[in-house]
Amino acid sequence: MTAETGRLTDALRVECEASIGRTRTVTDSIAPEAAAKLAVLLGRDMPEAALPPTWHWIYFNTGIPEAHQGRDLHEQTGRFLPAAPFPRRMWAAGDVTVHVPLRLGVPAERRVTVADVAFKEGRSGAMCFVTLAHEITQDGTLAIEEAQTVVYRDRGAPDPGLRGPGDPVPEGYRLHSEGQLFFYSAVTHNGHRIHWDHDFCRNEEGYPDLVVHGPLMATELCMQMHDGVSPCRYTFRAQAPVFVTTPVRYLPGDPGHRREGRIERSDGVTSMSATLTAL
Repeated sequence: MTAETGRLTDALRVECEASIGRTRTVTDSIAPEAAAKLAVLLGRDMPEAALPPTWHWIYFNTGIPEAHQGRDLHEQTGRFLPAAPFPRRMWAAGDVTVHVPLRLGVPAERRVTVADVAFKEGRSGAMCFVTLAHEITQDGTLAIEEAQTVVYRDRGAPDPGLRGPGDPVPEGYRLHSEGQLFFYSAVTHNGHRIHWDHDFCRNEEGYPDLVVHGPLMATELCMQMHDGVSPCRYTFRAQAPVFVTTPVRYLPGDPGHRREGRIERSDGVTSMSATLTAL
């Protein structure tokens, strides 16, 4: 069996752990056109000169040759990321420190290192947690440091939907539209099929509908918690999935030097929690 569909063996565990220390460096022009598209998507004004926190996620996303794509259209595991043998892949958490906001139109470099690989047992079975350390520099200055946690897990039991077609959306809650998911996938060059392919979601990964991007929600929450482009540290953790049929509300918390926010589903479950600290 391949690493994508096989079971976790001792040999595969060793192979995954051997990826620790791998690095990849990507440069980007930080062209303002991408930021302009994200601004429209988020319903925000175009940044004048520098990127707000988390907007750097729309940059440094290189194309993946078809021969190197997995069945979910991410890059095949085992090339740079570990050869985790679980089909589901999610951006589980992030810790972003913005020392200096990235300036639009000024080339920047991102260096990514596989910092850690850990296996754990959860309610759905074995999981593989991969920690990626990002350093983004611009004009020789360290602008952003980030720890990104990616989790791989087995399909497990089907996730229940919270709302049927045509059911009303509770007051104070909102849905993410399929169009928003499509255009966010486009601006981030993210081909992951869980965000656009209904049949793949339901038949391959056991989801009731299209999955809303974790980083999209993290950016929207950050925009409500942050005052603009000043230096900050923003941490977030995904706790429960959100689908295009899932009503959610954004709760940015009380203003202050340290701010606690979250995204709540209509069933009362916290989908994402976040902390923003001014620097």
